[in-house]
Amino acid sequence: MKIIGMVPARLQSSRLPEKAIIDIEGLPMVIHTCKRAELARKLDEVYLVTDSEKIKETGKFHNIKVIMTGTHHRSGSDRLAEACASIDCDIVVNIQGDEPLVEPEHIDAIVDPLIMNSALQIAVGVTPYKKKGSMSDIKAVLDLEGNIMYCSRNDLPSDARSTVNEMLKMCFIVPFRKEFLLQYTLWEPTPLETLEFNEYLRVLEHGVKMRAVMIENARISVDTPEDLAIVREMMKDDTIKYRYM
Repeated sequence: MKIIGMVPARLQSSRLPEKAIIDIEGLPMVIHTCKRAELARKLDEVYLVTDSEKIKETGKFHNIKVIMTGTHHRSGSDRLAEACASIDCDIVVNIQGDEPLVEPEHIDAIVDPLIMNSALQIAVGVTPYKKKGSMSDIKAVLDLEGNIMYCSRNDLPSDARSTVNEMLKMCFIVPFRKEFLLQYTLWEPTPLETLEFNEYLRVLEHGVKMRAVMIENARISVDTPEDLAIVREMMKDDTIKYRYM
């Protein structure tokens, strides 16, 4: 079984322009993500996937394998589908480029369910979360078998009648079976996906089970200048960086 990691990255970002190549401790953000993904034991190869020549040159300068795609894609998953179509592999792991503190062990843990259970098509990490009212974070609720039952930018579950002290936030390390990824990206956007601006609802709306893997101490992604400031401080105390810097 061949498992590849793919890190989609684009240059445009409304809240943090050119965030993929912003410097963090001497390396562009997306390079941290790629180098840390390369440390995951379950990944045979890692590719940076982009439509930007600037990001491409950044990746090549740091000895990262790069695949160029078209500029028309609506989501990172669509970009990965184009990138993996010609690559011989069984599982494709989507690792968001704005996760410069991603832990290799978390990638391995989230891939494991697809290795162990051939019936599963997709999995995702979830982590305990307490921040209320954050529209940039996608919260999830699970069924009794540990699959994602629903996910939303709104807080879940509702605390309208009972106090909710802790939620689950989705961590966007997402392994797909290659054939399912290619099929999924051919489906038209679904009603809830369009309403919530959440591409993974397309999976749920088609009735496909999405296994959740509990991750403790998952790090934050970089969506805003405030996130960047936090990550820069956290990177100062990070020890994983010494394995690739």
